Amino acid sequence: MKISIKLFLFCLLLSCSSNISKFKLCAGKKRPYYYPTLEYKGDFYEIKRHFLNNYKTVQLPNNNGIVKIIFHINCKGETGNFSIDTYSLDYKKIPINKEIIKQLLYLAKGLKDWIPARNEEGENINSHKFFAFKIIKGDLIDILPK
Repeated sequence: MKISIKLFLFCLLLSCSSNISKFKLCAGKKRPYYYPTLEYKGDFYEIKRHFLNNYKTVQLPNNNGIVKIIFHINCKGETGNFSIDTYSLDYKKIPINKEIIKQLLYLAKGLKDWIPARNEEGENINSHKFFAFKIIKGDLIDILPK
């Protein structure tokens, strides 16, 4: 069991570090910011469908709470710089099952149809996004923001 946890952490770190080395924010653009013009092809319906159709229930300990995944989208619509926070249902920091986190991160990285945000001049710009996943008894119940 200890070996599989170490292997998982190693793979997660390797995956994250390779993502960081490949992902670049667009030079000369403002730092990532939340822009309401950031869109996804197929809108939120497609994002929700992606997660609900691919997420598998995890029936292990520590499987209730909220997993928040934050990431950047550059001016080309590429994603990177993922970070994760986990909370109880009353928003206190807690650990959540690693299998749930691994699965949600993998699915978030699989979203490839981002339409970059645009500034007031109509130029594609860097931005950021977050999703908060409500998990009850290992089931994915809700995804925010909608």
